[in-house]
Amino acid sequence: MPSRPKPRPAQQALISDPERRRRLGASFADDTSLEEARRYDAVRPRYPDEMVDQLLRAAGSCASVGPPVVADLGAGTGILTRALLARGASVHAVEPSAAMTEVMCARSVEQNPEPNPEQSPGQTRPPHRLKVHRTTAEATGLEQESCDVVVAAQAWHWFDDALVQDEVRRILRPQGVLGVVANYLDTSVPWVHRLTRIMRAGDVYRPGWTPPVDPARFTAWDTTQTRWERKITPEQIRELSTTLSSWLSAEEPARARRRANLDWYLDEHLELTPGEPVALPYLTVLHTSVSRVPGAPVS
Repeated sequence: MPSRPKPRPAQQALISDPERRRRLGASFADDTSLEEARRYDAVRPRYPDEMVDQLLRAAGSCASVGPPVVADLGAGTGILTRALLARGASVHAVEPSAAMTEVMCARSVEQNPEPNPEQSPGQTRPPHRLKVHRTTAEATGLEQESCDVVVAAQAWHWFDDALVQDEVRRILRPQGVLGVVANYLDTSVPWVHRLTRIMRAGDVYRPGWTPPVDPARFTAWDTTQTRWERKITPEQIRELSTTLSSWLSAEEPARARRRANLDWYLDEHLELTPGEPVALPYLTVLHTSVSRVPGAPVS
């Protein structure tokens, strides 16, 4: 059995090499096709209801009049965006990928439709509470102090640490909430741990890690964990593996080896039945911090 993921020091960048971060991130932002974006949205896990609720509750003390205003950085196909909209939030979805945002808009209409009075009866449009921004997290273009919450779901490691902190601090209202959330395959379960190694899932949970932020700008992190399971077929596990940056950035020979290893593991070693769902354990980790008032002492 391979060794467990090692603890990682708090406040350490997950991807320290800027060129490697750019190359892997481009596999989503620049190179994703519409077909790949649809597959990503179909097989990637959702976020537990209690986690989404907790994120919005954290904004309660600083929220402006009306629904909370949330900036979802690196929003992808809008998996978290749609959950926030369903709870009444107004969302600025910040995502540079054209394919990802196209899927985001289509799926948002399906899940949160609103009648369009300017068109024929029965036609719908995206929720008026959704604003899509085709740009990067480091340069959102949003107004200063316009958001109650800024959240990055499965995306913080793609950003330039210094630049994104500048932007988050700029667009957050005083004492607004910064949230960083990620779904991890639960490597405390032995068969899942081995699966992550075969899939080359690099974003496994590292005990003790928290996102790097300037303590003069943000309070200490409050971290919560939620363990849960999703039902998924062996075929969907294979699809899931093709949505990882390690797959998208790999050459075909490496992909072929990984496909063969995954086929052996799922079919022969685990003896999973084709088409039959299996419970796949996940760990969702939410880090929240509050934007410090300028000049306030650091405890």
